Amino acid sequence: MCAARRTPNSVLRLAVFGGSFNPPHVAHLAVAEAAAEAAGLDRVLWMPAATPPHKQDAPGLVPAEHRLAMTQLATDGNPRFAVSDLEVQRGGTSYTVDTLRALRAAHPEADLVLLLGGDSLADFATWRDPAGILALARLVVYRRPGDRLEAVPPSTLERTTFVEAPLLDLSGTALRARLTAGQTVRYLVPDAVLAYVEAHGLYQGPKE
Repeated sequence: MCAARRTPNSVLRLAVFGGSFNPPHVAHLAVAEAAAEAAGLDRVLWMPAATPPHKQDAPGLVPAEHRLAMTQLATDGNPRFAVSDLEVQRGGTSYTVDTLRALRAAHPEADLVLLLGGDSLADFATWRDPAGILALARLVVYRRPGDRLEAVPPSTLERTTFVEAPLLDLSGTALRARLTAGQTVRYLVPDAVLAYVEAHGLYQGPKE
């Protein structure tokens, strides 16, 4: 699908889609495309984290340069998608509020949006400076099975738009487990990502 057309005087609707992307998979792509269409987003900026704050000790987190390269391969060919190395280049723990501040400085006229799942919205109060995030960007949230949003404050919901997205039961954890066990992930990740994983020996199990 082509990127949304804007008139010369219209405001760029720029969405940040962050994550570890370890590895990026077809559910990421389907959700980002559907959410962009539903919310009328001009550009979805995929933002691989250098070190995800909630996954700092997660097993199987491959180096950021690999995750960045795989994300670039996964999104190639979609004119509405772009990939940013902002967090990877900054290094350290990647906090969304810092990223949004940098993007606001670079795109002062843009309508900034943070694209996330309902499970992340449920934990949003635990993020660094959620009030600062909401001051910089609106939230576009795609629902996930088992979302529990009863405790989300009204002040957050006021800045949130919910959109429909495909409910694909797929996760990086499950994919890494399959790869470590030597099982196929064909059709679960883009072909170019699978080729990269195999070429670089990522997510392999212990050698005997």
